[in-house]
Amino acid sequence: MKKTNFLFIFLLLTFIFTSLAEASRVTPVRFDMTIAPGTSKDFTLQLMGSKGEYSQSLLIYASDLSMARNGALGFDRIDNLKSSCVKWIKLEKEKATLFEEQKMPVKFQVNIPFDATPGEYYAIIMVEPEKYTNVKDKVKPIMLQMKTRVAVVIVLDVPGRVYEKKGEATEANVIKTDSLVRITSTFKNSGNLHLDVMGEAIVRSADGRISFGKFDLQATGSSKKETFILPGSMRDFTGSLDRLLPSGDYKVDVSYNYGYDFKKANKSQKFTVVRKTPIKEDAAEFLAIGTKELRLQIPEGGRKTEVVRLTNLDYRPLSVDITSDGEGVTVSPNNLVLRPGEVRNVMATVSVPKYIGGKMESTITLKSERGLSSKIKVLASADKDKLVVKETKNEI
Repeated sequence: MKKTNFLFIFLLLTFIFTSLAEASRVTPVRFDMTIAPGTSKDFTLQLMGSKGEYSQSLLIYASDLSMARNGALGFDRIDNLKSSCVKWIKLEKEKATLFEEQKMPVKFQVNIPFDATPGEYYAIIMVEPEKYTNVKDKVKPIMLQMKTRVAVVIVLDVPGRVYEKKGEATEANVIKTDSLVRITSTFKNSGNLHLDVMGEAIVRSADGRISFGKFDLQATGSSKKETFILPGSMRDFTGSLDRLLPSGDYKVDVSYNYGYDFKKANKSQKFTVVRKTPIKEDAAEFLAIGTKELRLQIPEGGRKTEVVRLTNLDYRPLSVDITSDGEGVTVSPNNLVLRPGEVRNVMATVSVPKYIGGKMESTITLKSERGLSSKIKVLASADKDKLVVKETKNEI
């Protein structure tokens, strides 16, 4: 079975439980154990008293490790938590008194019943002061009462023939704005192993024939593409299509990869985009372009090619004619038909003749059969200054 990397959990626990004050120290900070059904194993924690504390009464107890939908970890007892092994942990002692920097071993035993289901199980052994500590606020004349807890992570593998990777996409919601389409979705780990999950979404026409773009879904509270999810836990994912959609009916297909090449968790949701269009179509913008200006550094007698992205924002096909007013500027293709919502790239090639005196200016005009025309200003310089390329991008 794949071993779990719990470094991130340890770091989080260390920050939460030791940032407020000097705490009693515990080693090791994590136990990885494999125990077969019907057997037991003994383990030992090593406690060390806090520096500067003459004596300290400590509570020692086992608690659950859980995960919220936003990725936050919880450390409270939860009834009937599927991934919990707290009920199988028996501590030698539940209280201890330590003097300053005194070391004390604390034994505990993990007993696995005969009928335990194979899989991964988790717990936390907490060590905390029995009493609160009074701490003066450095800014305000008040006294705070605090407890600083230390935690040890328990990762238990109960071996057997049934290791089940099982997941499902439980939700797929669409949030529409004037500028983009945002997707929110939820994945549930319904198996008995942790899962490393990656999500993506594809927006299609309602009949599924036209794809308008694919994008990753990011788990809330995570900065990584692959997200760790505990057994029995749910995580929320979000993502956005980085372009405008024309008015019309669509569907979003959400897919989660959780470790199988042949099986994924899927969810679909239909939605409609309605955009306000002026009564006079000549005043509407149906063609979006990726840049309004090209500034190029080109040696005299040389040339350079730039890519310009075009998008049809209409729900109908759109014919576009492209011309330029300068001899040194050509665009390929110079006429095309864009399907509803289609994105196409055209190539603008700028050639600078010799002896132009330093600069050349031109304009590329993109005229669509409906709506406003668009223009791209081209500024080519034969100077030896540093190349500057300036783009004004639309969200398309």
